[in-house]
Amino acid sequence: MVLFILETRERRRYKLMTNQIYKFYLTEFLKTQRYFIPIMILFLQFSKLSYTEIFILYAIESAVVFLMEIPSGVMADRLGKKFILILSRIFLIPAYFTFYFADNFTLFTAAMIFLGLNKAFKSGTHKAFIYDYLKQTGSDISPSEVFGKGKFWGRLGEASSSLIGGFVAVQFGYNAVFLFTLIPSILNVLNAITYEKIIEGHITEKTEYSGIRSHISGAFREIKENPLVFKLILNSSIFMICAETIEIYFQPLMVNVNIPLKWFGFIYTIIFIITAFGSRYAYLAEEKFSRAKIANFTGWFGFIPLLLLGLNINSGFIIFLFFIVFFLRHIRRPAITTEINENISSGNRATILSADSFIRSVMKIILLPLLGYISEISSVYTSILILAVLVLINQIFFRIPQKK
Repeated sequence: MVLFILETRERRRYKLMTNQIYKFYLTEFLKTQRYFIPIMILFLQFSKLSYTEIFILYAIESAVVFLMEIPSGVMADRLGKKFILILSRIFLIPAYFTFYFADNFTLFTAAMIFLGLNKAFKSGTHKAFIYDYLKQTGSDISPSEVFGKGKFWGRLGEASSSLIGGFVAVQFGYNAVFLFTLIPSILNVLNAITYEKIIEGHITEKTEYSGIRSHISGAFREIKENPLVFKLILNSSIFMICAETIEIYFQPLMVNVNIPLKWFGFIYTIIFIITAFGSRYAYLAEEKFSRAKIANFTGWFGFIPLLLLGLNINSGFIIFLFFIVFFLRHIRRPAITTEINENISSGNRATILSADSFIRSVMKIILLPLLGYISEISSVYTSILILAVLVLINQIFFRIPQKK
């Protein structure tokens, strides 16, 4: 009888854990149902915005992340990661409503502010929640496996949303795409509400100013005193900035080589499907190679397509080059995230992971307006060459050391 009760409890615990992991994957799928992916830059250009203005908008988004990144990480560590996750997803609803009605730079700025709040409150927090949940439940599933499979579902979400978004844009116009995007955003809020609870390291402490300041300084002290974590964060931040920025040029360059708009959704879909399987099985590479080797190889290899794109290749071959950048970005992220997690304390986890996004935001505030201006006075290809040089410098000075 005792054995039966124990087995029943164990089966129930396993079922709850399995259901929660599926909710993690559902989150990744729903949050990437962004039907505007294949037309976003064209939409902004159609609204009479220049490259400089477009890059300033993305810099504004980064400025919001810069201002709120660390406070949101502290709030997650001290008030509860689940609460912050729910709040982050709520911010998307007014963002997409604003994009639907936007017809000037001011309204686009407001929409970008909401997107920035979403990014600031979700970055680091969701991965910290997953890592803590797996550790607290005694799961034998590797965090890298969950991160990688989450990326898999995220890429499938992007693939399906790109196909739908391209069709909606052609049939109903650019603005209508954002109304469709509201549906999965609302569903994702409901999904977060059903998350299982975890033990929060600081949830019972007071949140007075001195306590928050002490928490932030402690988290940054931990980064400073751990050279490996410091290099991981810098390496990850610089590579991600370059990979994310190059995506802004993808749609205009496809227009330059005369690819019809109706094909944009299909092109994004194919790229995301292939990338999805790369993310899905990225954790298997860790069985043969260390996470440091994965990060360093993808970093060096990422320089090649950026260099070729910067040399003004005027053909459909640019699609393959962009695909390589997409693929490398998503295959290296699970490995670096797990490596950071394994070298930091649980109580500072969300704050330290937020520092990764915080550093990216600082760099974007400086870099994006400059790249937009260079694209106007010179060419987009000059800006892309600058990104290639940054990736090269990153690998030279912030190469991830092998563990002894």
